Amino acid sequence: MNIILNGASGSGKGSMAALLVRDFGLVHISTGDLFRENMAKKTELGKKVESYVSTGKWVPDEVTIAVLLDRIKQPDCKKGVILDGFPRTLNQAKALKAVLDVDLVIAIDVTDEIVQARLGGRYMCRKCGTIHAARWDKIDKCKKCGGELYQRDDDKAEFIQKRLENFKQNNAEILDFYRADNKLFVVHDKLENTPEDTYRAVKDVVAKL
Repeated sequence: MNIILNGASGSGKGSMAALLVRDFGLVHISTGDLFRENMAKKTELGKKVESYVSTGKWVPDEVTIAVLLDRIKQPDCKKGVILDGFPRTLNQAKALKAVLDVDLVIAIDVTDEIVQARLGGRYMCRKCGTIHAARWDKIDKCKKCGGELYQRDDDKAEFIQKRLENFKQNNAEILDFYRADNKLFVVHDKLENTPEDTYRAVKDVVAKL
């Protein structure tokens, strides 16, 4: 079973993926995590990615597709995957369709205000890369390893609106692409919802597969 989580940054895809992994044992693959791993290791790919991410721009399709397709070929992906942050363009969706049978696309619908609030309070651990809602949890160290927390450049206010605009420009045609294949399920999130609140409807749909 292969699932795509679709939604703007800050929509809660990571939290949703963690719950799906817990209940269905699938492999969570985040293109953001793959990019950050390469940036941390200072690989050539990481340097390319950082030049885009640091200014709020999207990484070019050819780079993103190559990284993702290489990952899903790994043995641990045979049972099924949850793709988080991919595809983000119609070109990526078409490239994915050629190599992977997608069973369900879960689109998490949130308002701009929710995205701005969540991203503005999101901090990452410098040591292990874990993301925390530090502003609301009122913490200043990583819960996982005790490392220092910092706010990524692309989570700062001046970049958030640019990220939203980039997302909206491409996402409508992606949703249409999967809607045409009858694989799209839309879940509406609210600021007061916990991840478990939003997940209830999703779990029912996935269980039926």
